[in-house]
Amino acid sequence: MNSARIAVRYAKALFDLALESGTVDGVYRDMKVLSRLCAMEEVKNVIRNPVLPQQKRKDAIIALAGDDAEKQTIDFINLMFSNGRGDYLSAAARNFIDLTRRHKGIRQVTVTTAVPVDGTTKRELADLITGEKGGTIEFNEQIDESIIGGFILRVDDSYVDASVRNRLNRFRKEFSLAGFTE
Repeated sequence: MNSARIAVRYAKALFDLALESGTVDGVYRDMKVLSRLCAMEEVKNVIRNPVLPQQKRKDAIIALAGDDAEKQTIDFINLMFSNGRGDYLSAAARNFIDLTRRHKGIRQVTVTTAVPVDGTTKRELADLITGEKGGTIEFNEQIDESIIGGFILRVDDSYVDASVRNRLNRFRKEFSLAGFTE
């Protein structure tokens, strides 16, 4: 079976169960933690290590999930490893997060700037974005001095690059095509 399909099916089943039992928010929080954990190289190595017994891998992930993890999250981790699907835990967590965001109307906004953004600018961006479609916003800020100035804004799957670095690269390309380079 296709690995993407496996992760989607597990995530959908967990989402339906969490929705039915009213624990979507708690499981969503746990899945965000699991997704970040599974992105770490050390955790990937534990999950994929064939020398470690399944039980040890499962116990390690449950311990990393924390004591405040929802019972459904722990049951989900148990189920994934019991069925030999521990390798798909990261993808299932990402799929659950996507399902929850779509269900709750949560928009993912990432703004990348050369310097930190002040609170007023963040509020203005949030108002501009929520005025467009409504819903809530998960705001992520990234600092990247290499963009020199301006910003890069990502809203869900839309992308706007208004950075100075991008403009300079565009000018460089246009001058090159026009034959003004050395």
